[in-house]
Amino acid sequence: MTAYLPPLVIDVRVRKPGSKGRRLWLPLFLLWPPLLLLLLPVVVIALLVDLALLVSGARYHHYTLLVVNSLKLLAEVRGTHVDALSDDSLVKVDIY
Repeated sequence: MTAYLPPLVIDVRVRKPGSKGRRLWLPLFLLWPPLLLLLLPVVVIALLVDLALLVSGARYHHYTLLVVNSLKLLAEVRGTHVDALSDDSLVKVDIY
């Protein structure tokens, strides 16, 4: 069984050669409670729209799947590591 956990922290590090560098830690877990409060009405509205489109005979009625799969895609971002190197700086981004 796959657990779909959202990203909790983004860690951004920027360093220039010969310097100590800067680090920015973005706590995404603080955004999840308000987002969940907004997400509940979105899912309910998507379900109602899907039901109305199904009853009317429309060909496409999968808005609920669109919302759920968007959340799965957001969860798949977790574990991403990006290293960008140029002549004058090094940028590392880690999503946990």
